[in-house]
Amino acid sequence: MPVGLEQRLNELEARVNNLERKFNTEMEVDFLRKELSQPVDRSAEDIEQALKIIGMGAGPRDMAKNFRRYIYEGKQ
Repeated sequence: MPVGLEQRLNELEARVNNLERKFNTEMEVDFLRKELSQPVDRSAEDIEQALKIIGMGAGPRDMAKNFRRYIYEGKQ
């Protein structure tokens, strides 16, 4: 291996090792797992806004039971 290439490889390995020391993936995963396991604190207004966005309550009352009929009706 040419000297320049070997030196470049050694520098890259040192940079990777330095980055690995700075970024502990196990600690980060544990933090994220703990963070995601907590329920999100949403206000009644947040929930109402989300329901408006997806159109909940804006359809037939029996949509959950007959959704396939509503979705595919007239497409066959």
